[in-house]
Amino acid sequence: MGDDLDDELRRLFSDDRLDVHVTPDATDAVLRGADRRRRRRSAVTTAFAVVTLIGAGIGLTQLPSSTDRTAGDLLPTSLPTSSSTPPSPSVSTITQTTIVTVNPPAPNSNGNTPGTPGGTTGSSSTKPRTTTPPAPPPAEPGAVGKLALGMSEADALKTGSLVEPSSPADAEGRCVAYATTTVPDSNATIISPARGIVRLTLPSYAKTQRGVGAGSKVADVKTSYPTATQNGSELRVEMAATPKWTYVFETDGVTVTTVRMRLNANDCSAV
Repeated sequence: MGDDLDDELRRLFSDDRLDVHVTPDATDAVLRGADRRRRRRSAVTTAFAVVTLIGAGIGLTQLPSSTDRTAGDLLPTSLPTSSSTPPSPSVSTITQTTIVTVNPPAPNSNGNTPGTPGGTTGSSSTKPRTTTPPAPPPAEPGAVGKLALGMSEADALKTGSLVEPSSPADAEGRCVAYATTTVPDSNATIISPARGIVRLTLPSYAKTQRGVGAGSKVADVKTSYPTATQNGSELRVEMAATPKWTYVFETDGVTVTTVRMRLNANDCSAV
């Protein structure tokens, strides 16, 4: 079986019909094709070389000459590159002023402008309050003739202005009273053993330094002494002196009847 297969294969392969017949000019045709391919490769190589040389020549003509460079061409420039920090954007500030006009509120039914406890708003409608300081107390000496407030009984007797004998000035018998040579009233002068003279009575003809005396009107007292205060039928005016004392103007409601000087720090109940 195997030998028959071999014989059959040999017979088939030896069949003339399987032979490839080559024409007589096949070899020449192959050589001519190869020659054409070599000429094409040579032409392409030559063309590429020419293009390369032309490109190199153009590049050389674009290069600047070393003699044409300036000092600025040799120095580094400060132009930013793609890696440099972009410049900061400029910022413009626009200031706008707005004027707002506010109309004052209309007065209410009472005629007052609402907004404050007093019914007014704004400094233009508020008047400054003017306060008049109190007048300082007048300054006059607390003395009548040779007698002065605060003088001791012994010193007062030496002046010869007292009329003896004395009489008790209070129920306790602590203070004593004297008439004077110008005032016959037995209580014209009252003396404390500790404070000295605590009361002096002006003669009916005498007047104060501001012209007030017995017979002056109450209105005249208030005009001459603005700091006078009313206490019953009396008008009292405190003096700025040392020791401190007070004018006591006895009145009948219209006219001054008696003028006395009284020491403020006294310890006699009758004064």
